[in-house]
Amino acid sequence: MFDIGFWELSLIGIVALLVIGPERLPAVARTVGKYVGRANRFVANIKDDISKELKDEDLKQILADQQKLADEYKNAASSMSASISSETESLRGNVSMDDILDIEESDQKSTIKKHPETNDSSESAPAGTEKS
Repeated sequence: MFDIGFWELSLIGIVALLVIGPERLPAVARTVGKYVGRANRFVANIKDDISKELKDEDLKQILADQQKLADEYKNAASSMSASISSETESLRGNVSMDDILDIEESDQKSTIKKHPETNDSSESAPAGTEKS
C-alpha cells in the first residue's frame, strides 16, 4: 500500500523508540496498527464499491443492447405480419366464390371418374335384379 521496505520500517521504529520511549511504544504501535488496518479496510471497501458500480454499468449497458435488439426483432416481426396480412387480403380479393365452386365441381367430377362402378351399379341395375 505505502511501498515501505524493511529498512524504512527499521528507521521509523528507531525514531519512534527514541521519541516516544520504551514504556509507551507498545501502546502507540497497537494504536497505529489499528488505524492502518482501518485504512486498509476502508480502501478495500472503496475498491469493492467501485468494481460493483462498474459491473452494474456493464450489466446496464448489456441490458440496454439486448432491449434494443428485442425492439428491432419486434418491429421486424410486426412488419412481416403486416405484409403477410396484406398479401393474404389481396389473394382473398382475387379468389371469388365462383372459383371455389369451380374447384369443388372439378373435385367431384374427378371422384366420379375414379369410382364409376359405384355410381353405375346403383343407376343401371333395375330394382329386384342383381348385376353379375
